[in-house]
Amino acid sequence: MFRFRSKPPKDAKTEAIRAQIRKGHTPRYGFLHIPKTGGSGITVFARELVKRGHAPPCIFGHGWKVGDIAGRFPEMKLCFILRDPLDRMISGFNSRLRQGRPTYNSPWTPAEATAFSMLPSAAHLLDAIVSDDDFHRSALDFAMRHILHLRWNYTFYFQDLAGVATHRERFAHIGQISAVPAFIDAFTALSGAPPALAAELYEKRHESGSHSRDPLAGRAPEDVARIRNFLRREYLIHGELLALAAHSPGNR
Repeated sequence: MFRFRSKPPKDAKTEAIRAQIRKGHTPRYGFLHIPKTGGSGITVFARELVKRGHAPPCIFGHGWKVGDIAGRFPEMKLCFILRDPLDRMISGFNSRLRQGRPTYNSPWTPAEATAFSMLPSAAHLLDAIVSDDDFHRSALDFAMRHILHLRWNYTFYFQDLAGVATHRERFAHIGQISAVPAFIDAFTALSGAPPALAAELYEKRHESGSHSRDPLAGRAPEDVARIRNFLRREYLIHGELLALAAHSPGNR
């Protein structure tokens, strides 16, 4: 006999954040881990702070959107790190191409395997962006929808400029990949931990030996401009967030 549940099933993602709070993370702040922005080291740093009796921000993994966090934790303010959209896209492509190695070992999904069979390098990805033939257009569309770190972009997290405006008061601190030490200092302060612990406990993680800008070497300026235009929505959101970071250094 079919039976209705007396209560809806628990949301595993929400319960995981509540479990962090029970372990010692603060319910006041959260860290949104946007891929390829230095979040792996910050996640480990947060765990070490908890072990020392401090209360770091909750860690929201790649699959969380800002709107989802706002709906489930309406009083929580967020911090996160930004990276140039083109750099982030290339780094994300290469990371998934390596299946997260050397730090992780996260096998491709079947769809990712298909995408990489069509676009086997970041150079091929950029070639597809500047190409006009049907094969490359289809391959590019498929890759952007199915390679995880390409799908998880600023549009995914913030939706658009209106989404940024809706949640701007929720952003406690916005850092930049070029100034991670300053972000770590702010993260440490939000955790209620002494500044000295940042130097003692924070360690960079999940860095590869490749340089994300290598695939741009030798490309014509008009092709580089076309590639950046392909990411125009990403740059609009990125630029708006940078403006917020400049005017709101994050002591709220």
